[in-house]
Amino acid sequence: MTERLSGQQVYDAACEWAAKVDASPLTHHEQTALDAWLAADVRHFGAFAQASAHLTQITVSSGDLRAEVGSSRMTRRRVVLGGTIAAGVAGLIIASPFATRYLGTRRYNTKVGELQVVPLGDGSVISLNTNSEVVVRYSEKRRDIDLVRGEALFDVAKNKVRPFVVHAGDTAVRAVGTSFSVRLLPAQPVFVLVREGEVEVSRSNDPVAPVLRVVKDTRAVAPPDAPIKAKPVQVAEVERALAWKRGQIAFHGETLAAAAEEFARYSDIHIRIDDPTIGREKITGLFQAGDPIGFSRAVAVSFDLRVQVIDDEIRISRD
Repeated sequence: MTERLSGQQVYDAACEWAAKVDASPLTHHEQTALDAWLAADVRHFGAFAQASAHLTQITVSSGDLRAEVGSSRMTRRRVVLGGTIAAGVAGLIIASPFATRYLGTRRYNTKVGELQVVPLGDGSVISLNTNSEVVVRYSEKRRDIDLVRGEALFDVAKNKVRPFVVHAGDTAVRAVGTSFSVRLLPAQPVFVLVREGEVEVSRSNDPVAPVLRVVKDTRAVAPPDAPIKAKPVQVAEVERALAWKRGQIAFHGETLAAAAEEFARYSDIHIRIDDPTIGREKITGLFQAGDPIGFSRAVAVSFDLRVQVIDDEIRISRD
């Protein structure tokens, strides 16, 4: 029986294949060997796509080769620098018979209080926030994502010939290679926050509407009945907006009423504030998203309030 490789061994092999694809066109024998390796284990295709995507992030600075892979590094031994990796990998993924498993439609969702990271076959990654759902519709020519509800961060692998488009209600966000989040909540505008690169935001149902180009550290707001607008934001605000990736919620001058509404997205235990004067108090701080009780008690200490926990409800009052 063939010994099952460890995750690290699979990734090492994927890096070697990715470097070989980047260095020169594969021979017929090599292409056949790669197809066989991809088909041998479901982990192989994902590791290969991830290694290929990481190669696209290589930069040359003062003659040094650097490849950032999360908190680890690729070494010169495992990477061959070349200029054809993006086109080569795109063509290989489409050409390989095994790749057909990774085309088509897939659905991913999270429950209240749950976070999920979804690696896609092209090297892109979707991070789903609480109570969110996406439908991934990949074809040979396009990469379409439907954000059904909630919030997601998209780290997109570059592929200029295969657009990556996120659809949220009647708003479309098109990217080539970038990092951005989209938020679609009931009775709220669609929010788009660009962390890296740039995107194009438009109306899916209005082909003549102007397309808004949104660059790094910019937030776009798309109300259902008003033009899309964009506004630059500070780096600190971007970090606060994405604190949910670490299981946290960051507030900076929001009212307690707004904070209670935000906590309701992450827990079935809801915060109730009957006194509107309490609801208008402002709060700043970093809190655990799944701990509304801890948040309420911290608020009570700060504003000299009373907290009662009754079943699935937290009541904050002055009495």
